[in-house]
Amino acid sequence: MKKHVAITLLVLTTLGVLKAHVEIERQDGGVFLAYQGKKHDVLGVFLDQGNALLRQCRDVRQIDASSALAGLTLAAIQNFSPPDSQHARLLGLRQQDAWLLAELEFTTLNPAVVLLHSAQERVSVVEGAIWSGTTAPWASAPFIRRYIRERAPQAPRELMDCFDPAGVLFK
Repeated sequence: MKKHVAITLLVLTTLGVLKAHVEIERQDGGVFLAYQGKKHDVLGVFLDQGNALLRQCRDVRQIDASSALAGLTLAAIQNFSPPDSQHARLLGLRQQDAWLLAELEFTTLNPAVVLLHSAQERVSVVEGAIWSGTTAPWASAPFIRRYIRERAPQAPRELMDCFDPAGVLFK
């Protein structure tokens, strides 16, 4: 068989297999690659990788869970929507200036990512800047970053860019 015929057959076979097993689906303004019935957020994964390469996190501090600031943050979240929020556990806490971004697990609630603001020894939840639950089929990190950024555009971009989920539901 001639080389150009073999290459043509290979390309046609590859395209046929892809067409039979891979689809592009649109859902809620997103585009997903569907393979064997499971949707994949290829654009979200690409954006997350680009974010990891380009972000500047030198002004964002990781806060220790045993610190006084972590205690104030946890108390603000626990008092935000009792009684279920009383069983919150911090998975991660980041700070930039007066802004905090907390990732939490709960006993009876879905995991959450919460934006908070601190002023004069007081920490408060930024109303509406809370993500809770799964992000499927979207890639979690870029989806949550965008969601909170849209609800609190005044928060520092670097703080949002430096968020990497730790919880199992967001992996």
